[in-house]
Amino acid sequence: MLSKRMIGIIGSGQLGKMIAIAATKLGQKIHIFANAKDDPACFVANNLTVASLSDKKALESFARNIDLVTIESENIPCDAVDIISQYVEFYPSKKALYISQNRLREKDFIRDLGIKTADYKSIQNYDEMLESRNTFGYPIRIKTTEMGYDGKGQYVIKNDSEVKQFASFDWKTQYIFEASIDLIKEVSIVIARDRKGKMALFPIAENHHVNGILDTSIVPAKIDNKLTQEVQQVARKIAHALDIIGILAIEFFITKNNELLVNELAPRPHNSCHWSLDACNISQFEQLVRVICGLPMQEIVLRFPCMTKNIIGNNIYYSNRYLSDKKASLTIYGKKEVRDKRKMGHVNIDLSY
Repeated sequence: MLSKRMIGIIGSGQLGKMIAIAATKLGQKIHIFANAKDDPACFVANNLTVASLSDKKALESFARNIDLVTIESENIPCDAVDIISQYVEFYPSKKALYISQNRLREKDFIRDLGIKTADYKSIQNYDEMLESRNTFGYPIRIKTTEMGYDGKGQYVIKNDSEVKQFASFDWKTQYIFEASIDLIKEVSIVIARDRKGKMALFPIAENHHVNGILDTSIVPAKIDNKLTQEVQQVARKIAHALDIIGILAIEFFITKNNELLVNELAPRPHNSCHWSLDACNISQFEQLVRVICGLPMQEIVLRFPCMTKNIIGNNIYYSNRYLSDKKASLTIYGKKEVRDKRKMGHVNIDLSY
């Protein structure tokens, strides 16, 4: 019989909800640290704390009432993790959280491992931006070092006139310049790693974005064996260096020269692996729960080729059409408010038909 634990999850969005559902499948209980009581994960939790991550008393109370804790987002203050870690084990690791929540630290870390990324540079003001423009050439990307996701906090600069718009920019925030690359496709992989350092890799997915937001992920990715092995080798190296106990998602760029570049890291479940809910013998969420609870990881088997299609904003009103499609498996997140560019759900489509 599996021992029962109270798993704490920091974050109350759709990823927290799907972690919670996977945990209850294995007989575990869930305590959510939430932003608001009507967030998606709150409706599948045994216990709930609704408070700010700056509320020390709330964090301490939360920690005293759980057996272990994990996250659904890397955008969590390390100070909050320090408080909780005084009481329970934190997964995937504070090191992974600290590095992945800042693009500059993340890229420096990856480069220090001898792994390639796009060229980049930290910039603090408009003058540095002008200098970097001359070094990088056009087009270039400017991104906030923290809190950017789904295209937020990101800008593409194509010419001198667009640069001038940044003269009155808010430079209180730290930014990073990234050189453009000759991109042919983006792929990603999710890797699980347990306490003993054993690893299990999900198949590699091929991702397509629209307006900076992930639109579809297709598995398996159409890449050759050499690139497949390189992606897996890099994933193992990064997961080991971060001392991950849990799961890690890694996004890669593939250039026209067949060069592999790491784009971003996420030490938690990832949108590009939602197909694992239906197309694999085990989902990324259950694999995470197994690892943090000290249960055996499952060897991963892809049962059929699959595409995850994200349901964004008002498209939620047209999602019912998938209910009568025998190839489709629909998941609605249960968010209270429909907003433009907001992920409201996803549908997994069996591509074997």
